[in-house]
Amino acid sequence: MAISSLGVGSGLDLNALVDQLVAAEREPKVQRLDRREADIQARISGFGAARGGLSGLETALDKLSKLQQVRTASSSDGNRLEVSARPGAATGSYTVEVNQLATAQSLASGRFEDAGASLGTGTLSLQVGDGEAVAIEIDEENNSLRGIREAINGANAGVQASIVNDGEGARLVLSAARTGADQTVSITVSGDEGEVGDLGRLATGNLTETVPGRNAELVLNGLPVTSPSNNLDETLEGLNLQLKGTTEPGAPITVTVGEDRAAVREALNEFVKAYNGVIDTVRDLTRFNPETQEGAAMVGDSTLRSVQGRLAQGLQTSGTDPEAAFTNLVNLGVNSDRNGRLSLDGAALDQAMDQDFRGAIGLVNEVSAGLRESVKGFTEPGGLLESRTEGLQTRMKGIGRERETLDLRIERLEARLVRQFGAMDALVGQLQSTSQFLDQQLGALNAMFDRGR
Repeated sequence: MAISSLGVGSGLDLNALVDQLVAAEREPKVQRLDRREADIQARISGFGAARGGLSGLETALDKLSKLQQVRTASSSDGNRLEVSARPGAATGSYTVEVNQLATAQSLASGRFEDAGASLGTGTLSLQVGDGEAVAIEIDEENNSLRGIREAINGANAGVQASIVNDGEGARLVLSAARTGADQTVSITVSGDEGEVGDLGRLATGNLTETVPGRNAELVLNGLPVTSPSNNLDETLEGLNLQLKGTTEPGAPITVTVGEDRAAVREALNEFVKAYNGVIDTVRDLTRFNPETQEGAAMVGDSTLRSVQGRLAQGLQTSGTDPEAAFTNLVNLGVNSDRNGRLSLDGAALDQAMDQDFRGAIGLVNEVSAGLRESVKGFTEPGGLLESRTEGLQTRMKGIGRERETLDLRIERLEARLVRQFGAMDALVGQLQSTSQFLDQQLGALNAMFDRGR
């Protein structure tokens, strides 16, 4: 800024003059930099919006490319039988009668007066079915009923131990971890005679079976089926049957397996929505108003034109099977309007799935996978959008450096003007002093002449 004493000699407002000259030099350049910066920032924001929309589209395409022949499965009595289907399950209906649920064997010891009293020492050997026996050492630290319970539960022997007080004493209850007739629990007790004591009461021969281990028994479409588990995932290929309860005689449960068309429709609707979001974003960024002759921030941008072109080209891709019933997404009801936006014709999609559900899924997988790869070229790290954004950010940094250079140049200009106007101000001040002195001298001479007359 100009110094406050500037103009003292001449009486002129030289500070204001310096400010005006500096502003006249600075403002046009600052405005040009501001316009460039605003334009670059708008482009960076535009590429960010486009990349966000394309990322959403990529997610939708990934879902479509992995879409399988999804099946639905329903049970006429979900309280007794739950059912779920996996891809590839055969469609149709089945009748299921559940005559018996699988159970896990439970054994109970005799009564003990005190669950904390010492029983003796030795080794418990637990075996479930034809599995490997697990040896559990019982010593003075854990030889109470409670200690034995904790030792069994910590041994990972396939047996769950608990203590039940039946009102007359404490009883150790052992339950097999798995259901089935073959999952029987066997316990042997060994140790030095005289030290085993009441520990021997826990041997299998001294235990009472409270719940027998049983297999599930059911009739599937008239065919008897047994299973050690209530969860049957191999009986019907592609189906999981979870038995919850038995059925009444003559009242079988109906299981129905169908095609999950809703999943296909939902995935395609998500794709259409994401695709249209990208198209709308690109259109807004490149819009031109012929009435006002004004364009959006990225009118004519080649990258966004490339996005539109690749998306349109990907939609027109045909399947590779020349004998397939469907050749492109239009055959499945995916249509495009004159603005490039998509819509899904639900009736046409249903008709296509009626004709060839598997072929429709295959075409969706193939086309969406190819389109997804095109989109990844824009969205992935190092892709086209990231490269363009990095280039714009580099230009923004360049504008920052230009501002620094401009500030330095304006500072030097101001200093030079202050020096120049300061010198002029001093000269004018001297001339004014000389003028005043001459005026005084001339006035004195005129007075002398007047007196001499």
